[in-house]
Amino acid sequence: MKWDITKSLRDYEFTKRAEAGLNRVTNSRAFREMDSETIFRYLRDQAEVVPFGDYLKRYIYEKTGKTEPFREVPEGYYLSFLAESFAMNRAPHSFTSVTSRWSNILKRWLRSGSVKRSTVFLLGFGLNMTDQEVSEFLTKVLKEQDFRLGDPEEAVYFHCYHQGLPYAEAVALLEGGEDGEEGEKGEREEHDARFWASVVESLPVYLSNRTMLRDYLAYLRENPEGPGEILWTEFSRVYERAVSSARDYLQRENEETIEELVQEKSRAKEEEGYKESMGKGGSGPQLSGASWIENLLYSGVPRRGGKNLSTTSAFLLSDHLGKTRLSRQRISLLLRKRTGVERFDLITLLFLIHALNGQKRGKERLLAFTEEANEILGRCDFYELYPVNPYESFVMMCLLTEDPLCAFNDVWEMAYRVETE
Repeated sequence: MKWDITKSLRDYEFTKRAEAGLNRVTNSRAFREMDSETIFRYLRDQAEVVPFGDYLKRYIYEKTGKTEPFREVPEGYYLSFLAESFAMNRAPHSFTSVTSRWSNILKRWLRSGSVKRSTVFLLGFGLNMTDQEVSEFLTKVLKEQDFRLGDPEEAVYFHCYHQGLPYAEAVALLEGGEDGEEGEKGEREEHDARFWASVVESLPVYLSNRTMLRDYLAYLRENPEGPGEILWTEFSRVYERAVSSARDYLQRENEETIEELVQEKSRAKEEEGYKESMGKGGSGPQLSGASWIENLLYSGVPRRGGKNLSTTSAFLLSDHLGKTRLSRQRISLLLRKRTGVERFDLITLLFLIHALNGQKRGKERLLAFTEEANEILGRCDFYELYPVNPYESFVMMCLLTEDPLCAFNDVWEMAYRVETE
């Protein structure tokens, strides 16, 4: 399988290394003969977890036109550039009050494996980034959603980055919002519906205009959940499909399996939300489907007391896969909207759907998965599949094996077993 991701990503050194590693592994004889073990060894010994600090350094390296080898640029250069840039752009050192010294904050950014979403927005103002550059940090580096334009603060930040405005302008816009139109409730609701329908397809362009931005902020105050339903809707659809695929598979493999799982869950009714249906109006698959998904994906993971999955603290690949586990507890929180949908939730469910689809195999299966995943991720304002992220390369390699679900389970099992040996 030839991995070609250079058309959509900057030519970072770690992008080249990841691409070369995937090509080498998936075209090797070892992969054809012992696919699960080969994938595990690749993740354990070769897959690179690129820290946030390296992405930030690479951005500054390119922004300042450095030509010497990237790894030879001293940290002091980046520290000085950051300090001078923040001062020149009159950007705050934090959005909240902090007691840490400014020099220590800068060092933490350059040495961090990951940072909060707010830090990227702070860097956007401090480094005078464009909206496209901030977007890339959000989606590719943090692996989070693009600008959440249903959030007034992020909508204003987008406007300021797009227009090259300083942080002071963002504060003024957030503090000086207008109430929008007056009118009867029915008239207002009709106006809101027309307003949202008119801008939803071209919202970034719409928000580049200051007057239109003010109208939009007024709309958000009246309809705080209007733009935020796209991600939830996509997750709901994919989850329903995953539950259906899991049910069909289990029925084919063992007709008693589903009944056993349902009985197991009925003995644990004290778990909050067990029979809570997905979506408004109480319709949709019940939470018992979460158990089917968990059992199919993580049958090789040890369980505490024979019930809940063991923690990832004793997991050899915790840096690579530890934060991606789609347990039934996490699914419960997602179905009740107690936590936000992440890109790995969608990717994992789509992997399960395609892994259980026996109509396609090998490259054909991977291409079908990649095409659908990129389409759904794009609609949800996530970045397309990015093999530099170890979890995503892991999922892709599994789909190239003869039995993707078996390979997926084997790798998780080996990571626990090897750690305890």
